[in-house]
Amino acid sequence: MSEVLAILSRKGGVGKTHTSIHAAAILKKRRKDVAVLDLDPEGSAASWSRQKNALPFPVYTARQREEASKHAYLVIDTPPNDSRTLGDAARLATRVVVVAGADGLEADRLVPTLEALAASGFQGKWGILLNRVPRGNLGPAMQSYLEGEELPVLGLIPDRAEYHRVFGENPGRLDEYEAALKKVLG
Repeated sequence: MSEVLAILSRKGGVGKTHTSIHAAAILKKRRKDVAVLDLDPEGSAASWSRQKNALPFPVYTARQREEASKHAYLVIDTPPNDSRTLGDAARLATRVVVVAGADGLEADRLVPTLEALAASGFQGKWGILLNRVPRGNLGPAMQSYLEGEELPVLGLIPDRAEYHRVFGENPGRLDEYEAALKKVLG
């Protein structure tokens, strides 16, 4: 593997798995040899890949790490509340996306994620993706706050029903993720 994109957050339910699947779909659309490594014990990415409308790229579990590493691009989906796995993934990564929500509670959980990322020694391209952002000014206000703290914000993904319904299918709508992730994917 030459490129590893780690999708990180200590907070559960922020959309790490959705972001992982969408990032892999973007890379596959670009005709890259890509796979997802699902390190979350809940196995949501692996479960997604076993649904009737299979993904156009493989999803591996933690036990299949060696096989996953044979792909040119690897997207790592990490579990919540696990600084050790988060740090391990960051050390393997060439690029990192930190996924966060746009409200105060979500921002509060961003601090331990950023601390774990810093402790990992990661030095590559990275940024924060504000995900499941509700309508209104909450998302732009959070983006402005983070940028004021000199933190790199990749963009905002709106809270759309179609993103919630895509489980088990190859994501069709990639434009918003593609626009946000281009800063780390190129």
